[in-house]
Amino acid sequence: MKILDLTLTISDKIPVFPGSPHPHFIPWEKIKDDSYNLELLFLSTHTGTHMDAPHHFLEKGAKIHEISLEKLVSEAVLIKSKKNGDDSITKTDIQKFEKKHGKID
Repeated sequence: MKILDLTLTISDKIPVFPGSPHPHFIPWEKIKDDSYNLELLFLSTHTGTHMDAPHHFLEKGAKIHEISLEKLVSEAVLIKSKKNGDDSITKTDIQKFEKKHGKID
């Protein structure tokens, strides 16, 4: 199985959760003065590609360190669909795909 990393690169232009601040990069150390570069990164925990553990919403839900990586890797299906901008793929789009290519498990 080929594993495809879907992680977005963190930048000041990354989409953020409504009401959350955009990431802010703070220069801290410079090679010129300190022999290495170092930046501080200010961002919300809901910024970028991330996963909320069940414990985020459920008192007795699993915490992030309790979820095995094997549960996060799976077979995938690529559905090519011509959409505009932020339009989402709909249930109808998936049904049309399945009619042509077979049921998605």
